[in-house]
Amino acid sequence: MIIGIDGGGTKTTGVVVDAQGTVLKMATVGPTNPNSSNEESILSQLKDLFSQLLQGKELSGEDLVFAGISGAESGGKKEWFKELLVSLLGDKPSITVDNDAITALYSETKGEPGIVCISGTGSIAFGVNEKLERGRVGGWGYLINDGYSGFTIGKNILEHVFEKYDAGGQEPCRMTEEVLEHFQVKEMSELVPLVYELGKTRDRIASLARIAVVWSNQGDDLCTSFIEGAARAMLKDIQVLYEKLMKDDVDQNTVPIILTGGIGQHAEAMMDYLHSEARRAGLPYLFKRAAFPPIVGTVYAALRESGDKASAAFITRFEGFFSV
Repeated sequence: MIIGIDGGGTKTTGVVVDAQGTVLKMATVGPTNPNSSNEESILSQLKDLFSQLLQGKELSGEDLVFAGISGAESGGKKEWFKELLVSLLGDKPSITVDNDAITALYSETKGEPGIVCISGTGSIAFGVNEKLERGRVGGWGYLINDGYSGFTIGKNILEHVFEKYDAGGQEPCRMTEEVLEHFQVKEMSELVPLVYELGKTRDRIASLARIAVVWSNQGDDLCTSFIEGAARAMLKDIQVLYEKLMKDDVDQNTVPIILTGGIGQHAEAMMDYLHSEARRAGLPYLFKRAAFPPIVGTVYAALRESGDKASAAFITRFEGFFSV
């Protein structure tokens, strides 16, 4: 069997798949991000998850377990999380813990090389080449090179409306009205304590990116410029990763670039910009939005770790479960 785990800061999903690609069981529990949950809480969530997935069945040396965990990238957290899994599942199955970017990538490439760009509240580009060498660009938090994040786009919106306000406009512009309504306040001065409230700045500002996505899809020039600016920053990061990892991969004519996160998934102007600029520059990029959730990538990652690849029949059966 293959047991895949997709763990995040709000929920954790697990899936059990047999050797033919049939999904035997799927379950969801609470958060398991080691940066935002303590050991006792994570252990409790994992116990609940495995109780639902395995229903008392013991694992053998033929079973594969892959956990893609948000927040497990640094500080020894991978090793720590693996110890938790071993304590719950025993030392017979092959257990791997990795970051959630790899599962987001593999959900679309099915374990093959490529680059994934996550553009949500924050932003990061992550890639794997034919030699399984890895690289990342960004992901350092909202204050450092976070150019295609919701935070950066939301900050652009705030700067625009406050610039209009400082210029002495007595009547609020359409964007100002939208921002005030978004935060359910009536005056510009009421925005300041909201966006500077301790511990809530990043998420509140990032929430404004939804306006830019919706309006740019409706043809608004200002919001399109914000989205294209984010796409420009993304393309720069993609190029850095390509130069690092894939430029010399002779077997790869095109590089899959997977877009995920709320902005990458929904902003048409972002995809349009990426396509047109890649064509103009003659870059070997094949852009695609993620069609499957990261839990799908955990299964392909487990197979990749074992040195195996999913057959066409396995892929059809497995992905068919998520296409219904």
